[in-house]
Formats: sequence, structure tokens, C-alpha cells
Amino acid sequence: MKIMDDFKEGLVYPFKDKDWVKKLWPLPVIAAIPLLGIFSVILLKGWRFEMVKNIASGTKELPAFDFVKMLKRGALLWLVMIGHIFIPGVLCAILGLGGPFGLFLDIYEIITSGFAAWAKSEPTDWALTIMIYIVWGIISFPVFQSGMIRYAITGNWKVLLNAPANFLLFIRHIHYFIKFYLFWFLLLLLIFIADSMLLTTGIGLLIIPVFTVCVYYVSSAYELGELARKLNPAIRDELNSSVELVATE
Repeated sequence: MKIMDDFKEGLVYPFKDKDWVKKLWPLPVIAAIPLLGIFSVILLKGWRFEMVKNIASGTKELPAFDFVKMLKRGALLWLVMIGHIFIPGVLCAILGLGGPFGLFLDIYEIITSGFAAWAKSEPTDWALTIMIYIVWGIISFPVFQSGMIRYAITGNWKVLLNAPANFLLFIRHIHYFIKFYLFWFLLLLLIFIADSMLLTTGIGLLIIPVFTVCVYYVSSAYELGELARKLNPAIRDELNSSVELVATE
């Protein structure tokens, strides 16, 4: 079955690079160091970006490890993602629901005071806030992925901020995105099953965080890269059209 073959390819492709140990070993090592945990998530996002670039250009060769470059790329992508969180937060503020940090303050209150105590204060606000964030998440996630792919292909980070163009790219090629999200769901399910099995072992609890983040970013890089490869011609045509338009002006 082709779909499952493609899914399995996303799990095994790194090992087809003859230098995979040399190129990948820093990722789990850094992720395993507690004080560097936050950097590992940023670094892995940057690594995935470079892998997406490679696959989009037609090669599955793993990128050479570059700590500074990948950290910068990852930090930029995380910054844009965090910026996405504040957009529904601003809408919540306009509606009087607590502002950009309202949702996080509610979560903190639930943790510290308990759900029952918190629920007596503002259950309606909570429900509306959650609804706003869910709707925005459904909209913004593919918009961000489209922007990241356009950034990987064009090399221009500013396309990350062009939400209308990114949304249009998603709508025009939604059939490709549906397949990506199917693989993404299967990957999360597989990781969940593997983590549950590791949890039953004595040492499993210690390696679950490292296993989870590394497998997630390395494997999802393949499907994101395949999505970028399919979108490459359309994005190149868009880029060429923009260049021609500037030239005629």
C-alpha cells in the first residue's frame, strides 16, 4: 500500500544517508542534557527546516550539522509561531476576555486553585476563549506551514508573515496538505504508542522526552519536505511572476 510505504519511508530515510551517525548524533545528545532542553527544541526545528529545504530541492541527504545556523532558523520559526498565539489573544482582549495572556492565566489558576474554584468565576469566558483559540489554531497551523515551506524554497523569511499568500497556497493545494496531516496524525499515534511502551520499563521514563522530540522532528521533516517538493513548482512560478512584475515596473 503506497500510503503506508510513504509513511515508513519517513521513519527510515535518515538511515539511508551513509553519514547519518555523524550528522544526527548531536540532536539526541543535546536533547538529553537537561539544561539544554529548550535549546534542543529550537535546534530541532531549525534542523527540520534545513531537511525540508533539501527534500524540496530533490535530495534526501541529511543536512550537515550546524549549531548556530540551525539555532537561528529554529528561533525565528518559534518566534513566528509564538506571534501566532498572540493574534487570538488580542481578539480575546477586544472581547474583554483577559487579553493575550488571559488563557495562560486561566490555566495557571486552574493548576494552583483547582478547576472547581476557577469554574465558579468565569466559565463562559473560558469556553469562548478556548473556542477562539481552537478556531484560530485550525486556521493558523496550515498558514504557518505554508509560510515555512515558502521560506525554505525562496530563502526569504519575510514570507512567513504574509498570511494571505500563505493561506491561499494552502487552499489551492489542500489535497496535498490533507495527506500531510494524515501522516502527521499517524506519526503522533505511533509516538504515543511507543512512549506508552517505554513507560512500562524502568528506564523508559528517562528517554521518553529525548525519543519523542527527536523522532517527531526528524520524521515529520520528511513529510513536510515531500509537501514542499510538491509545492515547489507553484512557489517558483509565484516567485518568477513577482520578479517579472517588478521588472516591468
